[in-house]
Amino acid sequence: MCGFVAAIGKDHKEIVSEGTLRSMTRMLTHRGPDDEGLWNERELAFGFRRLSIIDLSPQGHQPMLSAEGRYVIVFNGEIYNYLELRAELEDKGVRFSSHTDTEVLLAAYQLWGEKCLSKLSGMFAFVVADRWERNVFAARDPLGIKPLYHWEDGKAHIFCSEPKALLPYAELEPDYAALDEYLCFRGLSGPGTLFKNLKSVQPGSCLTWRNGILSKKRYFELENSFSEAFGGSFAEACETVESALQESVKLHLRSDVELGIQLSGGVDSSLVTALAAKQSGKAFHTFSISVPGGAEDESAYQKMVSQQYGSIHHDYPVDDALLMELLPQAAWGFGAPLNDPNSIAAWHLSREAKKHVTVMLSGEGADESFLGYRRHAPEMLSEKCRSAKLRRIPGVKWLAGRWPFQVGRSWRRALALDPVLFAQSLGNLDLSLLLQREKGNPAKGFRAEMRNVAGDDLTKGIILQDQAAYLAPWLQRADTMGMAHALEFRVPLCTKGIFQLANSLPYRLKVYNGERKAILKKIAEKYLPMELIYRKKVGFSVPGKDWIEGRGPFRNFVGEMLSASAAKKRPFAETAHFREVRRRFDAGEAERHAGFFWTYANLELWQQIFFEGGWKRFSEGSSK
Repeated sequence: MCGFVAAIGKDHKEIVSEGTLRSMTRMLTHRGPDDEGLWNERELAFGFRRLSIIDLSPQGHQPMLSAEGRYVIVFNGEIYNYLELRAELEDKGVRFSSHTDTEVLLAAYQLWGEKCLSKLSGMFAFVVADRWERNVFAARDPLGIKPLYHWEDGKAHIFCSEPKALLPYAELEPDYAALDEYLCFRGLSGPGTLFKNLKSVQPGSCLTWRNGILSKKRYFELENSFSEAFGGSFAEACETVESALQESVKLHLRSDVELGIQLSGGVDSSLVTALAAKQSGKAFHTFSISVPGGAEDESAYQKMVSQQYGSIHHDYPVDDALLMELLPQAAWGFGAPLNDPNSIAAWHLSREAKKHVTVMLSGEGADESFLGYRRHAPEMLSEKCRSAKLRRIPGVKWLAGRWPFQVGRSWRRALALDPVLFAQSLGNLDLSLLLQREKGNPAKGFRAEMRNVAGDDLTKGIILQDQAAYLAPWLQRADTMGMAHALEFRVPLCTKGIFQLANSLPYRLKVYNGERKAILKKIAEKYLPMELIYRKKVGFSVPGKDWIEGRGPFRNFVGEMLSASAAKKRPFAETAHFREVRRRFDAGEAERHAGFFWTYANLELWQQIFFEGGWKRFSEGSSK
C-alpha cells in the first residue's frame, strides 16, 4: 500500500531536518507514487509515500492525525476487516470523516491500545505517536507480510519500510555476522539483517517507546498455534478449510482500484483464481511468467485456468538474456543479495502487471501451512527421523563431522547436519557442512530457537522451520518486488486465521494417504481439472541452475562477481568455504540449485550497490 519513515530522537530534540526527512521519504517513492506527507515535531518525525487503494480521496493522506490532534499514524498495508471494525467503533460512538482503513486503525488504537492487534485481519506495519504523552507504538502483522525495519544508533530509533530509506541519513555498513545463515538458506530468520544497526521487527511483534526506553513484545507466536486439536474426518476438514478460504478471498477482494491475480498454473494460484472469480462474478486480469521450451514452463496450465474462468490473461516469456539485463534493477529493488534467479522474474512480472492493475493476489503460504513441499512427504520424514535417531547416539555427530574417507560421504552429511534445520538448505550439503565445520552452525538465532521449541518432534520441527523461519523472507520478496513498481501483493492463503486452522489439523489429514497438500487438492477438485491438480509440483521458477552451469550471461555474471577484484578483498573471501565454492565454479562442477554460486555472486553485487555508491543510479530520492 505505501512506504514510511518514522524517527524518534533519543534526547527529545529534532533528530532529522525536514530536508533529510524528505530525502529519506523519497527513497520510497516507488512504494507510493500517489502522495507524499511529512510531519516533524521536535524529537518525532514521520514521512510517508502513499499508494491509494482504499478511499482514493485526499482524506487518506498520511501522516494522519486523530480528530482531536493527539495521535498521528503512518500505516503500510491493508486492514481487510476494516468495515466490520468501523461498524463496531461507530456503535461505541466513534465518528469518521473518511472511508479509509487507516482512520479505522487509528480509532481502534485510540480505543483499545495494543489490544486492537487481536482484532485486526490484514497485513500491516504501522507506527503511532501520542503527541501529548510523547510515546510511540509500532507493530507488524502476525506473519510478516508487510516489512518493518528498526534502525538504532546513538541518536535515534528509526522505523522504515525498506533499508534504502536510511541511505540519506547514514552510511550503511554490511553485517557479516549474519552471512552464514543467508548463504545456507538464502534468507534470514528472526530480527537479523545484513546491515549493521538494522533489525527486522519480527512478525507478530510490537514495540513501545516510553520515557526514553524502547520495549519489545511478541503479541502473536505462531509456534504456539500447533495443537492438532481438530477431531473431524478428512471430508469435514476439507469443508472447514474451504469455508475459511472463501471468506479470506472475499475479504482480500476489497479494493477501490483494479485487482489482478498472479497465475502460475499451480494448484494454489489456480485455486485463488477460481475462488475470486466465483466470489466476484467478474473477469480478472491474470499474469504469469513462462520459460519457452523449459521444464519449468507451465503456460499450458495457466491458459487452461484462464479459459475456464474467462480471465484476461497476460503471459510474459523470459529467457536468461532478458533476466540478466534486469538483474541490477531487481537487486536494488530487493535490498539484499537476490535470493533466487526467479526473483528477477518476479520483478519483471510486477513491472508488467502494474500496467494493468494496482493490486495482485497470489497463492503464497499454502505450501507452508498445508504441507506442499517434498520434505513433508512421509518417506522424506521417515528418512530424516532415522538420521535424527542416529545423531542421538554418543559420538556419532562428532565422527560424521570428521569422516576422512570418500566412501560414505552421503552418510556423513546426513548425520553431521541437523535434519530439521537443513531441510530448507538450498545449496550442496557438503558445502553447508564445510561452512559449519569452519564457522559453526549457520542455523543460529531464531532458527535454533524454533528448533528447540519443537524438541524431538521432527515433523513439527520441519513445519515450524517452514512457517516461522522460511516463509518470512519469501513474503518479503513478494512485497519488495511488487512495491518496486507500486504493485500491492495480497496473499489470501496466508493469514493468521488460516495458519491457525491448518496447525489445528493433524498431519495425517494434511498429507492424506501420502498425498501432500491433500486438503487443498481435494477442494480444488470442485474448481479445477484433475490433470492440473495431481501433476508434479513445479512452482514459480526459472532454470537458473542450468543457466549458471551452462554458457551464457548468467554464468558470465557469476564468474565476473566471484573473480572481481573487490570480491577478493571482502572478509568472506578468506574463508575456505568461499575458496571451495569458487574452485568448483571455475572447474565447471555442478551444484545443487547452484545455491552458493548464485548467493556469493549476488552478495558482491549487493555490496557494490548499497555500500559503494551504486544505489545513486537507481534511486528516486538521490537527486531530489
